[in-house]
Amino acid sequence: MGKRKRGANKSGSQPTQKRAKTDQSPPNGAETTNLELEKTPFTETLSGEARRREAKVYDLLGSADSDERIAAADALITGLLASSEAALERHLDNRLFRGLASSRNASRVGFSLVIAEILNQLFGPKNLAQSKYRGLTFDKVLNILVERTTPSGHIPGQEERDCYFGRLFGIQCFVESRILFDEKSRWPKILDLLLKMAEKKVWMRSHCGWVIVESLPQMGQDRAEETLQKLSDIGLGKTAEGIGIWMKARSCYPDLKTPAKPWHDPMNPAVLSEVARVLKDNVAQDNGEDAAIAKAKQGGWSAQLHFVWDLILAAFIGQKEGGKQSKDQLKLFWTTVIDDGLFSKNASDAQKFRGFVIFQKFLQGFATENAELARELFTRNLMKCLMNQASKEDRYLHRAALKSLQSMEKAVQASPELLLPILRELLGKHGAYGFDQRTNTKTIENLLQWATPDNAKSVLKLLRDPIIIMNDATGEVEKFRQVYAGYVSKLATQAKPASEASSHGDKATNVAELGVKELAACAYSIQPQFKPDLSEKSREAFRRILASTIGKVMRRRADAEYLCNAVISVEPTAVNMSDEIRTEQESALKAMRKLLKASKKSDSKNAGASVGLALLYAITVLQLYDGAPDAISILQDLERCSEKMKSKEGGSSELLVEILLSLVSRQSPMMRQISEQVFEAFTSQISPEALELLTEPLLAEENEKGYQALFENLEDEDADMEDAEGSGSEEETEDIDEDEISEIGSDVEFITLNGVEGGADGEDEDEDEDEEDADDEQAEADAQELADLDDALAKVLKSHRLDKDKDAESSDNDSDMTDSEMMALDEKLVEVFKQRAKKTGKKKEKKDAKESVIMFKHRVIDLIALYLKHEAANPLAFNLLLPLLDVVRTTTAKPLANKAGVAIENFSKAFKKARAANSEVKFDAETQFALMREIHQQAAKDMSHAYGRAASAASLLVASSLFSDKENIDDINALYAKTFAECQKGAIKMQGFFFTDWVNWGMGHAANANTGTNGQT
Repeated sequence: MGKRKRGANKSGSQPTQKRAKTDQSPPNGAETTNLELEKTPFTETLSGEARRREAKVYDLLGSADSDERIAAADALITGLLASSEAALERHLDNRLFRGLASSRNASRVGFSLVIAEILNQLFGPKNLAQSKYRGLTFDKVLNILVERTTPSGHIPGQEERDCYFGRLFGIQCFVESRILFDEKSRWPKILDLLLKMAEKKVWMRSHCGWVIVESLPQMGQDRAEETLQKLSDIGLGKTAEGIGIWMKARSCYPDLKTPAKPWHDPMNPAVLSEVARVLKDNVAQDNGEDAAIAKAKQGGWSAQLHFVWDLILAAFIGQKEGGKQSKDQLKLFWTTVIDDGLFSKNASDAQKFRGFVIFQKFLQGFATENAELARELFTRNLMKCLMNQASKEDRYLHRAALKSLQSMEKAVQASPELLLPILRELLGKHGAYGFDQRTNTKTIENLLQWATPDNAKSVLKLLRDPIIIMNDATGEVEKFRQVYAGYVSKLATQAKPASEASSHGDKATNVAELGVKELAACAYSIQPQFKPDLSEKSREAFRRILASTIGKVMRRRADAEYLCNAVISVEPTAVNMSDEIRTEQESALKAMRKLLKASKKSDSKNAGASVGLALLYAITVLQLYDGAPDAISILQDLERCSEKMKSKEGGSSELLVEILLSLVSRQSPMMRQISEQVFEAFTSQISPEALELLTEPLLAEENEKGYQALFENLEDEDADMEDAEGSGSEEETEDIDEDEISEIGSDVEFITLNGVEGGADGEDEDEDEDEEDADDEQAEADAQELADLDDALAKVLKSHRLDKDKDAESSDNDSDMTDSEMMALDEKLVEVFKQRAKKTGKKKEKKDAKESVIMFKHRVIDLIALYLKHEAANPLAFNLLLPLLDVVRTTTAKPLANKAGVAIENFSKAFKKARAANSEVKFDAETQFALMREIHQQAAKDMSHAYGRAASAASLLVASSLFSDKENIDDINALYAKTFAECQKGAIKMQGFFFTDWVNWGMGHAANANTGTNGQT
């Protein structure tokens, strides 16, 4: 059958009808139609003026704009009911009923509106057919409809379909006018027309069935019984339409006497198997008593869901019976009809697709109306099909399965009380504990974000129970416990802040805190309830995921206090600690409690510092539990730092910076996140000496020598870290921040102050040439290594490569080697490969050393950027410009140079904001001019574009700090003029934009002065 065009249903209830776009607004600039239409009576004969009037009103009646349709319908109804019978009949015959067969825009919708109202006026309470229009009887009007919607001759399929849909809309008008049951003879005629259409055109059957469903509330119980009996007699009872009509009739008339065949109640357990067969579209294979249906035509498959499912869903939602009885009835129906029907082993893909769509509809319906019934939908065959189809993209129903999983997330979002039931089903008997891994989705992860303080403990218990007692013989204990750790991590990191998630105030459960405590307990405490006991491998996994979780959670500053509380609450019974370590641990926990207590009594500034120190104590204690070799020394340094801060003794900020540098040197997102947060809390207290300590690592060479200078005391720790990295899981690798990867290998372009990419064409070409040269050199080195290996093997084996046959000496000795000769040869081969392994290992050590130094410099610049952001108006901040410029000039890592340049650019922006907020900030002119001269000297050391831009931005930033004092303007321009003169003489070489930036900066200030503003440029 060819693709057909569907009509639209005026009532909007039937889901199988495709509506026209009825509410479009006119496009911008379109002329607005005048809706003041004439409402005078229409004439019997047509003149030129009358034709134009009718043409306009009927054109508007078919408009896609609802306002135009309503205005036209009002004018038409008013005019027609004031007209003569002949005029009204002419419009019904030649215009209105004929127009129902038109598919233009929204013609059927507009024409139906007018016809329904006229039918109501003619045969309804006013009964104008008896008093005014005696010639327009019910039969005559119905015959007009039939005549105007009967296809004649050999017409195209589309026109035939339009005619049948026009008749359907016309019959719908009779139903909506509520006139069919005032006289007994009217409904049978309408019903006969519907049944004939359903029999003649199988694709019309569901539409005809829906019209009957809409008629049931009007007809009364007696006529409903007669209608059902007729449907039963002709065999339409045992169809999807019949099931829908039976259910609607029973809901309208509870005492209805239904025919014995095919069933009294389609939801009766005794007939559910037959109902399942009907709804599965296997009726054509039926050999039962209902012979008429056995021969009935079957409609083609459609992605649209039949209206019967809406009626079934409404029946379950609206049940007044007890909860258990409703659940049992739904469970039986769902298992029989859906699970064993649409998801059976021999079900087609089309039937399974329909099953997924029904699942989505029922889940959304129960989520908003009756959440208790939702868990009955997760049956065995459905879940098996869902997981199989979702797991791979090439599966036929992959998208339908994903949409079903998304419907679960939407349902939980609409009704959070569904979280526990749905999680229980997905992770339980018919699902899989590793559901996300099984389906290659993030369903469980996305669902956990809807955990609330009210249900968080129940969710955690639900996640934990399946992995407490496990059969070790399955070999999946370690796997599932790591999956559990991942679930708890997601629960913590995705948790909504307590203030948003609950209204219980201080008594509310902090979901993130709950998750962190659980991870910490499994990582460091003996858990006797676990059978078998948590292995060291599992504890290592919990520790890694705990560190990753803390790093993510700490992006919210408000979570610092509860994180400290979580560390305090851990009992490290699974950690072997000496007396010395235990003493340090107890002392650290005591200091944490004091700092947290002090933070509640201090102002916001001091409170942040106290919490920051407590946070450092907390992560160092965790490092102590992990066996980090320098954890004790860091705790002792923290204790000295706290004492110096209390006594307001100098040197506390230097000590703090040393501690933070030792933490950020580790390749851990957690260390990075917490170090930055603590540093941010202390930026206002950083001394010049501390800033000098902070910038010292930027001077280190990016090689083995620089690595030894920076990490000479961390060799043992590095070895431990390498062991930890070797045992890392895939999940941990996924948790590493993108920044961790991009900082070494990324090739990001530097954006300058002028919004232009930092690399000019010439500079880019130079860099590309350098990179190509480096690649060529590397390729040559690799080729030479392979050649040396070939030579060494040739000497040992006394052989040669095939391409060197001409140069090789001939050998007539073809005798086999003795055992002793074989042993000697083996030893020589081992020695050759040992030497190669040493060379390769040395090469890798150099590369790793370089990357470690670069990574550490990235961390330092992150801290510097934080300082510049918060202390932009502090004169000490300008001391950081030269170290940043030095990084841009000397580093071999382009991303690091970009980051240093961006830090200068952001410093400039932050300074403008700070100066605008506090214009009284003063700087020492002599110091600033000395810095500016040094920047000019440094700018001449490198002609690269990126370095020149950074130097220009730094110089103008210093000039801006001096500009508030008008006496400095001449000196600023003199300094630039002197540098320009030296450049003209050839004494130095500099980029031209260094001076054009200065001119633009000066003209900007001139423009501000002319407009009378004090804007900072």
